Amino acid sequence: MRYVITDYDEAECRRLTALAALLDPYTLHTLEQVNIQPDWQCLEIGAGIGTVSQWIADRLECDGNVLCTDLQTKFIDEIDHPNVRTEKLDITLSPTYSECFDLAVVRTVHQHMADHDSAARNLAKMVRPGGHILYIEPDIHPAFSDDHPVWKRLWQALFQWGAGRDIDYFTGRRVPKKLAEIGLDVISVRGETALFNGRDTGDPAHAVYRMTFDIVLPDLVEQGYLSKADREEVDTLLDNPNAWLMSFCFFATHARKPSTSDV
Repeated sequence: MRYVITDYDEAECRRLTALAALLDPYTLHTLEQVNIQPDWQCLEIGAGIGTVSQWIADRLECDGNVLCTDLQTKFIDEIDHPNVRTEKLDITLSPTYSECFDLAVVRTVHQHMADHDSAARNLAKMVRPGGHILYIEPDIHPAFSDDHPVWKRLWQALFQWGAGRDIDYFTGRRVPKKLAEIGLDVISVRGETALFNGRDTGDPAHAVYRMTFDIVLPDLVEQGYLSKADREEVDTLLDNPNAWLMSFCFFATHARKPSTSDV
């Protein structure tokens, strides 16, 4: 697994905070349908700043626990909650936990994996028979239908750039099929897409894409995926209050491991 952002500094913390603000309402609404029990053992993969783990932990009692994991634990190590413990974990490696968890949550992680099949199987092995898995993963397709030609060119450039870095921007649509293939029961699949205004009004979608593009746009231009003129037009568009821009669709896939399963 290869994550393209390597600087875990204050700027990245702000970006992850904005991403959490964008995705948490949708994620937590979906988790409410799972009916989390107070004694559950739970797992979050690629937790970022850990907001989902803390929300789950608030619904647990002393017998419940959340293992909050990431490849880089700098931000989650700061979590102070009696029901949360943190650990560095790479889901692409053979799991050290076997059928330990009643619930596992994976958000915006699967897209960075070259071997989706092994990662999904590893996670399934960590969940108990009858346990739940929730994936929240992006799909780039709405951005390709935006009304602004330069915005579509930007996302096409991002798609091409990501292909060379094992980033799959169509992961959201592919997760349900993959989970079904490995023997999980897919309970529901829903998508949510933010349409955001080109003005910084505190909208987390605007903040996420502004900060993300500040990181990747120089690389897109330098490697020839996007012209300098297009980059300047994108910057102008992001500051235009009359520009309404399409973003990723984030698909929430809720699956369950069969009670009798050899997954």
